[in-house]
Amino acid sequence: MIPIEIRKVILFIGVIIFVTAALVAPSNAATNAKIVIVDVTPTALAPGDIKDVSLTVKNQGGSDARHITLNFQNGDHVSLIGSSTLHIASLNAWCSKEIPITIKAEDEIDEGAYPIPIEVTFDEYRYSASEGPVIRPIMNVTPITIVFNVEGTTTLEVADVETNPPELREDSGNNNITVLIDNSGTAKARSVTVKIDPTSPFTEAYSGSASDFTDEILARKSHRFVFALDIEDGAKEGAYTIPLTIDYIGEEDQKIPLEKSITLKIGSQADFRVGEATNNPAAITRGTEFRINVPIKNTGNEDAEAVKAILKTKSYFTGTKTDYLGDIEQGSEKIATFELEADRDTITDNYETDIKIIWLDGDERLETTKSFALVVVSGEGSNTGIMAIAAVAVIPIVVIIGAFIYFKSKKRKGE
Repeated sequence: MIPIEIRKVILFIGVIIFVTAALVAPSNAATNAKIVIVDVTPTALAPGDIKDVSLTVKNQGGSDARHITLNFQNGDHVSLIGSSTLHIASLNAWCSKEIPITIKAEDEIDEGAYPIPIEVTFDEYRYSASEGPVIRPIMNVTPITIVFNVEGTTTLEVADVETNPPELREDSGNNNITVLIDNSGTAKARSVTVKIDPTSPFTEAYSGSASDFTDEILARKSHRFVFALDIEDGAKEGAYTIPLTIDYIGEEDQKIPLEKSITLKIGSQADFRVGEATNNPAAITRGTEFRINVPIKNTGNEDAEAVKAILKTKSYFTGTKTDYLGDIEQGSEKIATFELEADRDTITDNYETDIKIIWLDGDERLETTKSFALVVVSGEGSNTGIMAIAAVAVIPIVVIIGAFIYFKSKKRKGE
């Protein structure tokens, strides 16, 4: 690999040679043929370029040239596409000819000047009055060098944004945001860091990260950066612009910051509010069967289809814990009913009870969990009345037996 400074010197020397060759006076007007290249267009390349180039080949001598051969040697990362040998049948004295070639610059090469050596051979032709036409082979090889200047650029852009789940919802967590960064330039970007700066209603997820890194993004390649965001409860549907910062190191070892943005869309959806639950009987005691009615209202901005409510209680409560409510339109309310029994070992307490609400939004299955209080009061439940009746019935019998024993004992003493 030739250092960049040396390549610049080579480029400068090459230009001087071309200009000098074009301006040399025909001092050898009556003598030898001389093959030179007086112009190369274009000379500017980018890494990875395949470019059509025009060479202007000139016979800068007083004799004609025949059977001209240009043999292109292997260049350093810049080379000729196709045959490495070009032929020109003839070139008269002081005449020139344009020759098309195709040049390829390798991907990811450094900026600088890249020479391609050329070896030129030809036969010299002239007419002599005494000898007639004379063709003299030129035994020496004429060396020529053409130089191409390679300059690369790095261009990073946001190419695509994907989310998982595909449609974002309010009050959701750990939403994966994948940002595709594309390098459409001709030079690689090194040490690329992408940071996302979430704004309300988006927040950084506890389990995720707002920053991602890769060692490099090659020219004409891309890389996916992954982030995790939460969405606040009560977020409104619509499109939100989220700032994005890209930091990378360019070709000249400079740290380059870029300010970009992405757009995330929160879709419409149903939402639910659980009202105050009622019981029948009103007081729940241990060992009793009871019915609980839970009002569920759709407070969202979209109808909910095939709504199902599932009660998640402590193990003390058994019975029917699922109710199918059907569709619930925006602003409408339905009652979820559950038939339960409190275990005899249930203690008096205020039980926090979850109710999971599941519904369909098109082909997507959504769910949310709400809570309400289930209160158990003191008492023996349905067995208390039975025991009370039994107690009332036993007391008179005990009194009668006691009185009978008392009077019988007193009678014996009187005798």
